[in-house]
Amino acid sequence: MIQILVILFTVSSALGFQLPLNAGQKGDRMVIVDSNYERVKLACVNWYGAHMEDMVVNGLDRQNIDFISAKIAELGFNCIRLPFALDTFYKNPVVKSERLTANPELVGKTAMEIYDATVKSLTDQGLIVILNNHISTAMWCCSMDDGEGLWYTDEYPTEMWEDCLVQLTARYLDNPLVAGFDLRNEVRPSHGVLAEWGTGDENDFALAQEKVGNMILEVDPDMLIIAEGILSAGNLIGALVKKPELTNPDKLVYSGHIYPFSPIISDLPYDLFKLTMHTMQTFVADAGFNYSAPYWMGEFGTGGTNNEKWDHIFQFLKETDHDWAYWSIDGYKYPDQPEVPGAGYGILNANYSDVKDPWKMEELASIMPILSNHEP
Repeated sequence: MIQILVILFTVSSALGFQLPLNAGQKGDRMVIVDSNYERVKLACVNWYGAHMEDMVVNGLDRQNIDFISAKIAELGFNCIRLPFALDTFYKNPVVKSERLTANPELVGKTAMEIYDATVKSLTDQGLIVILNNHISTAMWCCSMDDGEGLWYTDEYPTEMWEDCLVQLTARYLDNPLVAGFDLRNEVRPSHGVLAEWGTGDENDFALAQEKVGNMILEVDPDMLIIAEGILSAGNLIGALVKKPELTNPDKLVYSGHIYPFSPIISDLPYDLFKLTMHTMQTFVADAGFNYSAPYWMGEFGTGGTNNEKWDHIFQFLKETDHDWAYWSIDGYKYPDQPEVPGAGYGILNANYSDVKDPWKMEELASIMPILSNHEP
């Protein structure tokens, strides 16, 4: 315990905020705060690849891992959402050398050893890491017919999902900047079964997140527990009647996703878009209710050209000052796919050397700071 406290003090002194992070209230809004009750706004970016077939973050064939981590910090992001698959943990193959040509020191290492190296590289830059179980079978996510819509599959029952998350929590226990766990990405129908909220059945996502969240807190009481909504993280309405009951309620953070292609809501005029977003997702951050907890937009993004639907998402974040994680930093989806000008959501170019669309980075930079004290 003394060693962990020393690590916390040392890391916090270099960051400008004091770990660990918790839920707190500022004005009429629930937000994430540090141990001095100062707000810490999560302005994050996703770095993907470890959840896909080769089980390694993208870009390590183009740039050194520390260069990419430093570039993320240089751009002003303060945290990373780092997806992985259950395959990454349980199968843990040696990563193909052609995926590591810019990092020869990593050649011969397993998927989890390189995931460890990624976490270390990021936190060495002072970046907060949010672990994210993205999928079970390593592949691109998500579709309605991939059989991966729930947190349990035939190959990986609920108990294996829980065990993986608990073991990863223990794995990074001595690194306080691994500060949050996004428990499962975008639950959706799978083999005709819908994820539900608050029913008490096997497919009750609120109950599943409550159970594994408390298992995680037994190992690391400082970890933020990030609970996504159902319907591809688009719906948190169930929180009105069932809040995941954690042993420490101040560790709960809700998360939702929104994209320009999100059905129905993205086609609404802005006033209705804003109202619908609040009704379906961000109401959870309104203080003073039995469901209240901070909200984090764990995914949103757009391609290389500006558009009205993106403008709505950007304006919403600018007006509401919610925490967020842009999808994604990545310059490619698969390394053998050629870069198409104006396509792709990634911040960096295909060489992972510089920003691809400066206008997008300028807009994201404008919503990184705290924009409101949320006084009524």
